[in-house]
Amino acid sequence: MIWRPSRRAVLAGGVAALAGPTRAAGDTAVPPAAVTQRRPAIPRRDASGLHLEDETGAPVPLARFAGEVLVVNLWATWCLPCRREMPSLARLAAALEDAPVRVLPLSFDRGGAATVLRFYRDIGVTTLPVLIGDGQNLKAALGIRRLPTTLILDGAAHHIATVGGEAVWDDPQTETWLRGLA
Repeated sequence: MIWRPSRRAVLAGGVAALAGPTRAAGDTAVPPAAVTQRRPAIPRRDASGLHLEDETGAPVPLARFAGEVLVVNLWATWCLPCRREMPSLARLAAALEDAPVRVLPLSFDRGGAATVLRFYRDIGVTTLPVLIGDGQNLKAALGIRRLPTTLILDGAAHHIATVGGEAVWDDPQTETWLRGLA
């Protein structure tokens, strides 16, 4: 059985539990490649009901990316594994500029776009968009509550695979897998 914290537990300080296992200070172990952690989405679900907003608060419909494979990373700046994998996602986005594959990091920070922009600036990320999500919508649309989780959506916004937990995204095998989905 997977433990899912209640809202009360999260607000009381159980936030770290949402991120899953963490590494001890000084642990330099590299997480596995995303391609090795992928699991098929069974059944495939229509993700078009997932709400995204850009840094100005304007809606960003998934239909805008029709025909492209989407790597939708669900994350927050308070989530240590999320923070650690963001540079790898940024490098993946740069490597896939020529492919019909888009990396869309969807933040669930209460501080909104300002918090994400500050984090991107602090770590030198320039290749990723600022997108803000709503936790209740995420749960209603896809039943997901754990961060980090990455959804792979096909060109019709169907959820086809999931990578749960921290992963390396910019390795050659993961890049080849994503290009093969396009």
